[in-house]
Amino acid sequence: MIKRQQGEEAMDKERSNTQESEDILIALDQVEQTIEVMCDTLVRLKEKVNMHLRSVDEYSEKVAQMSLEETVAPKETMH
Repeated sequence: MIKRQQGEEAMDKERSNTQESEDILIALDQVEQTIEVMCDTLVRLKEKVNMHLRSVDEYSEKVAQMSLEETVAPKETMH
């Protein structure tokens, strides 16, 4: 009788360990999926920031060119 109880307890413990292992694997899979989504989001954000910086640089170059042209171009004089 005691051996039977010990055997049942061992099986219960093994089932519990198996369930815990499965729970850990599920949690790790969820963490992996979360990290993938975060990485994708960061890549898109980085692309948007780079696009914004390029457009700011282009605008700054145009403004600088216009300022230079105004400075160098002869002024019209009124008679």
